Amino acid sequence: MKLLRGKDLKGKTLDEWLRKRRPSDFGDLKADYVKRYNELEDFLRTDVHPLVSIGAAVKDGIFLNDHGPAHVATVIKRASDLVSADTCELTPYETYVLLAAIQLHDIGNILGRTNHESRPRDLEGRLEGLLGDDSAEKRLVRGIAEAHGGTNNGDKDTIRQLVEDPVLNQKVRTRFLAGILRFADELADDSQRISTFAIENNAIPDGSRLFHKYSRSLQSVIIDLKGQAINLHYDLTRADAQEEFSKDNAKLYLIDEILNRTVKMHRERTYCIRFLRPSIQLECINIKINVFKSNNSPDTLFSIGYRLEDKGYPTMPEQGIYEICPELSTWRNGQPLNGSRLLAEITETKE
Repeated sequence: MKLLRGKDLKGKTLDEWLRKRRPSDFGDLKADYVKRYNELEDFLRTDVHPLVSIGAAVKDGIFLNDHGPAHVATVIKRASDLVSADTCELTPYETYVLLAAIQLHDIGNILGRTNHESRPRDLEGRLEGLLGDDSAEKRLVRGIAEAHGGTNNGDKDTIRQLVEDPVLNQKVRTRFLAGILRFADELADDSQRISTFAIENNAIPDGSRLFHKYSRSLQSVIIDLKGQAINLHYDLTRADAQEEFSKDNAKLYLIDEILNRTVKMHRERTYCIRFLRPSIQLECINIKINVFKSNNSPDTLFSIGYRLEDKGYPTMPEQGIYEICPELSTWRNGQPLNGSRLLAEITETKE
């Protein structure tokens, strides 16, 4: 079986690599996964992805930034950059599964923004056939897609809950693939995701305007695998910095949104890297923000830089060991493990 070694991508994307595979590259698997992926991608690109933002607008009255084919292509590019690490390898089957999950990850928005992460399982019709006949394989792809955000049974640790069982006699690193998708999606909210025309002509409602302005300001996202860093570059103007935006029944400035979003990205890096190590190492996020007099001016009013990395001594969870190991909170007869409980159990145990 031919493996995808990150160093062999050489600037190519995962889908470009997959499309060059032959059926024999997938070992004993009988399906033509290159053909299946091409048909899935063609259907979603033409019949589904263009409707995702429209569905959210109809259901929730919001004007989403791009969730269509261009966004999917950016997520694939970011995922490709992540797996380009010299220490990273994927099987052809894992590559198909990851790409199929990327294609699916945002289509739930067509039914509304709320809980969109869990919606791929609710979408039927032609999609079912394009995902093949094997139910375990469909659950695998959908599970990875759904773990890119939200909650599962009220728990935000959605990746940890994924099962790592073999599928079709293939070993699949489900959590590893989910970590790639989730962090790649986090890094795919840059200026290519907005309509400049819509912004310039005030076609975006106040409640959605900040999301588009944020994406417009994020000019570049560079994944530096050798430096183990993510490098972000933001550009905004004096007018951008002075404007107040509406968000969640509050008012805030664009710089506040940038600070909040970069902290969120830091949290996502901290979370996803658990599942990406040792194949992928990313230890910090470097941010540079330039504030210009205007769009046409080369003069910088301010240049702001900061780094987000793990610092300080870890804090104790509010519920102590029981928060980290919940099984200890119901150790015996629904009672937590502690000194008095252990003593009671010892006392009741016959020698």
